[in-house]
Amino acid sequence: MNSCNFIGRLAQNPELVPVDSTHVARFTLAVEDYRRSRDGKKTKRVDYFDFEAWDSGATTICKYCQKGDELAVFTTGRQYKWTDSDGNRNSKVKFRVNKFKLIGAHTRNTESEVPIDESPEKAKA
Repeated sequence: MNSCNFIGRLAQNPELVPVDSTHVARFTLAVEDYRRSRDGKKTKRVDYFDFEAWDSGATTICKYCQKGDELAVFTTGRQYKWTDSDGNRNSKVKFRVNKFKLIGAHTRNTESEVPIDESPEKAKA
């Protein structure tokens, strides 16, 4: 099983979408990386990654998080491949959130670390 962990800031407000009998939250994190060049200068690079959280984790993220908030996510990645109508091959990696941690002021309203399959109320028990 693959696992990827990220800490970043929400690039926009999470989007909550109903899917069958549950919900999915879709969001993008801006993840900063700092590198030193050969001459010793430190440069910042920002990458943007797309994530999906399901069930109660989706509603928790949408309820407590907004653009600019910092979030740690523990995920598994999946690569999707398709051919478009012009015959071009495409691929995209999507990350499914298994667990997340709210970082910053909004943690006062919920548990700071919540497994994706548990609501904050269950996590307290």
